[in-house]
Amino acid sequence: MDYCEWVEAQRGRTPPITTWEGIAAEQVSDPNVSTHKSTVRKTWVGQNVVLTRVIVQGKSIGKAHSHESEQVSMILRGGVRVFMENGNYVATAGSIVHIPAKSVHMFESLDEETEILDVYDLRDSAKELGKQYHPNVSFDVNNETSTSSS
Repeated sequence: MDYCEWVEAQRGRTPPITTWEGIAAEQVSDPNVSTHKSTVRKTWVGQNVVLTRVIVQGKSIGKAHSHESEQVSMILRGGVRVFMENGNYVATAGSIVHIPAKSVHMFESLDEETEILDVYDLRDSAKELGKQYHPNVSFDVNNETSTSSS
């Protein structure tokens, strides 16, 4: 069962109270889910929202992708550079990153291990979480010009 199928099977089955400690951590090795090295993920699924807490190693870069779901990411510790069609941004602990649905984007963790809480909306199906990769989209990862989030 792939990740989207698993999420779909969990929709609407969440108890009223859950602890992060009670959610199993998984090492993500599926490149269709995460292209960062050594990603550890915990996922909580509601009826129309998914929370995912990920930990990625420092100096790890993903691939340009999009998905049907809107994404909001809060950087809990560490930091990332976020590449989007309208520019690149540095987000550090305490920053909130908004990625509209269908927007092509990419994350690069900075020098240290980074922990992120991602929130995704679900409308019709968990397939909305599925990533579409954009190999023809090239972000300039060597360009140090960025907008800092405060």
